[in-house]
Amino acid sequence: MPTGNLALASFAVPSKRLDSPRQVWVQMPPAGPVTQAVVFLDGELYTERVKAPEIVAALQAEGHLATTACVYVSYVDTVARHAELTCNVEFAEFLVADLAGWIEQNVGTCRRLLLCGLSLSGLEAAFAARSYAAVFAGAICQSPSAWWNDEWLTAAVSNEPAYGGRLWLSVGDREREAGVSHPPSGLRQETSQLDSVRRLAKALAGMGNSLHYAEFSGGHDPACWAAELPAALRWLVEEA
Repeated sequence: MPTGNLALASFAVPSKRLDSPRQVWVQMPPAGPVTQAVVFLDGELYTERVKAPEIVAALQAEGHLATTACVYVSYVDTVARHAELTCNVEFAEFLVADLAGWIEQNVGTCRRLLLCGLSLSGLEAAFAARSYAAVFAGAICQSPSAWWNDEWLTAAVSNEPAYGGRLWLSVGDREREAGVSHPPSGLRQETSQLDSVRRLAKALAGMGNSLHYAEFSGGHDPACWAAELPAALRWLVEEA
């Protein structure tokens, strides 16, 4: 369960695509009505380690995100995380068919839905946003694991029409680990986060001003993602 200074409302979202209902935590805006929602994948990481609810609350206190709801989606456990957040079609369909409808009924009628993810969930956020461009107006992808499956996503976007939404793509200049396997599934990472994200950004270069690419000073670190999240949210939500 998320920890922190803010109390979030917890719900179980039923799904026809996942094995069981998926827990989510909802952060409503201080003023209504809700007009848009940011869906944070890796909900536990964003609430517990990045402290995203506190970051969102601070932005709202400054007059930003006034009508934006935030929905933090549980990743369940590391085994499920490795299966569901690697360009997984069924999980993307859960976001589109199950979660989007649930948000409409229980959070508010949103003119825009946006995604936010980090590491593996940054990869899934980019994949889902591009796969369902009519549903997701944009995504924040912090240190996305573009190395997955021999950089499959980069090859895919190179052969597809340009995405019509907005993408924030970032990676740390010290994310250089390569030639390693990640437990518990043994996901193999042959290339570094830095090099693979650079190639993904190059493949997406045709998006022009709808793509924000940045390399921050640091590694694969929640503190780095927290530091850039305010700017990323303002860019995505207020300029989209």
